[in-house]
Amino acid sequence: MKKIVSGTDMKKADDYTIHQIGIPSLVLMERAAKSVADRILSQQTKDQTVLIAASTGNNGADGLAVGRMLHLAGFDVHLYVLGSEEKGSQEFQTQLYICRKLGILETEAFEERDIVVDAIFGVGLSRDVEGVYAQVIRQINEAKNTVYAVDIPSGIDADTGKVRGIAVIAEETVTFGVHKIGTVLYPGAEYCGRITAADIGFPPAAYQSLPEIYHVEKTDLGRIPKRPNYSNKGTFGKILVIAGSRDISGAAYLCAKAAFRCGAGLVRILTTKENREVLQRLLPEAIVNVYDYENFDEKILRASLAWCNVAAIGPGFGTGDVQKKMIQEVLQAKLPTVVDADGLNNIAEEKTLKEKLHKDVIITPHLGEMSRLIDTDIKTLQETLLQSAKKACTEFDCICILKDARTVIAQKDSVCINLTGNHGMASAGSGDVLTGILAGLIGVGTKQTDAAVLGPYIHGLAGDIAAEKQGKTGMMAEDIIDALKYIFQ
Repeated sequence: MKKIVSGTDMKKADDYTIHQIGIPSLVLMERAAKSVADRILSQQTKDQTVLIAASTGNNGADGLAVGRMLHLAGFDVHLYVLGSEEKGSQEFQTQLYICRKLGILETEAFEERDIVVDAIFGVGLSRDVEGVYAQVIRQINEAKNTVYAVDIPSGIDADTGKVRGIAVIAEETVTFGVHKIGTVLYPGAEYCGRITAADIGFPPAAYQSLPEIYHVEKTDLGRIPKRPNYSNKGTFGKILVIAGSRDISGAAYLCAKAAFRCGAGLVRILTTKENREVLQRLLPEAIVNVYDYENFDEKILRASLAWCNVAAIGPGFGTGDVQKKMIQEVLQAKLPTVVDADGLNNIAEEKTLKEKLHKDVIITPHLGEMSRLIDTDIKTLQETLLQSAKKACTEFDCICILKDARTVIAQKDSVCINLTGNHGMASAGSGDVLTGILAGLIGVGTKQTDAAVLGPYIHGLAGDIAAEKQGKTGMMAEDIIDALKYIFQ
């Protein structure tokens, strides 16, 4: 897994590298500038003109260094400096001096060019953008040019992803060292375009004392245990899916099928009697047990819990007294458990159920469900995704997967932000698929802490594969399930 840091913490890592390790600021700056210049050189032709829009701080200095490298590579480069150069940082003064000695042209006003390098504000921005800075950002966004952002688009808060009044809309952002919270959370992520995290020489020790915030990479899929040749269907988990209601059968089907696609050996569905026929037809591989909602017999549930080693409860489940009894039984069984959808809505209505959540439970609320669980309005949740997920994790002593455009996974000692997925996955049943993936991963022997971060990653990656094959518009939950086979292949 790779680190994600706030802008505030990135400055600490920068300071550690310069003052504790002894790597000069200008050395880091050269590597940072080269990473941006290399991206431009790999994508653009030298017959295009370039405008470097730079302020007088170190982000501006990075931009001037990019301009110098592109000038030496043969591009027609112009510099546009915002702010008083006399008050510029030492690094800015050095870079401007070099640019002038090389005869790079300067302009006193914004001029439209083929390529604009945005080096106005870096990760240290802490107030709204106003005045001439706002005007220039507006001009950049309105001009017909390709925009590359240096470290982060100017106007985006690196700590939160918020837009500070106005922000540059970039085609590509080259961020230095590791991803910033502001480049991965929305709306900031939408302003970044393609994002490249460039290694510019920060040592691992520079990040060690910073908060444990990560994102998953493909190599982390190696945390899923290898399947032994000497095995049988019982080797790969017995998954109990408690889902569906009189009018909803699809949730149980999608959840169970996703668990199978993740390698689960046996899946038992416990649902209302009205769903037996359709589920047996749609998913003959599953065991289907049913209950009568009007005359609920707890023995059926207890027998199913005694059989399984992983439980998933809630998709399409409905709310009511029977559902609350079932959730209570499941939580009391102390099994590895995934609680989703109406499982969460029932818990939100009943304080005693909240108290029964435990460390082997993964809850997967979207913002509406989270709002009911912790009694917080959705707008506040959107602005505090990391803090809210951590609050639920701590309060309920469980793992919390808070689903939004960027899903946040909060565990006892860390937070993971998932970077896979796309808007095509915003369709009915997608959350049921995630629940099945999580249960399936745990069933095949993946540590629950690993399954919690790998599940959203795999879910999003499958969505990305499906989008590549058929486009995002019209994507359905089954398309995500079908794409899982390519991941495990």
